[in-house]
Amino acid sequence: TRFMEIFLCVPGLLLVVLVQALLGKANVLSLSFVIGITGWTGIARVVRTQVSQIRSCEYVIASRCMGAGFFRILRRPLAPNFVSSILFMVIMNIRGAILYESTLSFMGLGLPLDVISWGSMLSLAGNNLIYGSWWTVLIPGAFLVATLLCITNIGSYLQKNGDPRQRNL
Repeated sequence: TRFMEIFLCVPGLLLVVLVQALLGKANVLSLSFVIGITGWTGIARVVRTQVSQIRSCEYVIASRCMGAGFFRILRRPLAPNFVSSILFMVIMNIRGAILYESTLSFMGLGLPLDVISWGSMLSLAGNNLIYGSWWTVLIPGAFLVATLLCITNIGSYLQKNGDPRQRNL
């Protein structure tokens, strides 16, 4: 837990830039790896919080008293109650990964310009603003925002409809 809190103290984008600088020149695999290994802390914090809240519930205590093992308690009472939160965090991490990649590529620290990505499109379009071609920035930017909004709505839907505590209300 302390390691996770120390890891959370460093801003995510700074951590991605630092680890990518240690790995060298960015390509699709290295950037995906760096974003993946720096994005686990949010999910770990949510899982820890959810499990610590649920494990003191009566049905978990009753399962423990009836002799259920760790994996049975994890599979039956615990997992259905925090799976929706995990799905929401995974979807939000996908959204964050897209945002990190586009930010890094826009700043010139991510993927090279010959690799097509949101950030490289925005970076190339930013050069055209000088000549008055504003639509070259607007179109990729609008599609990036629309994609991020759709991913956020999918995550909210999964969290709302996947929570068993909310189904009975």
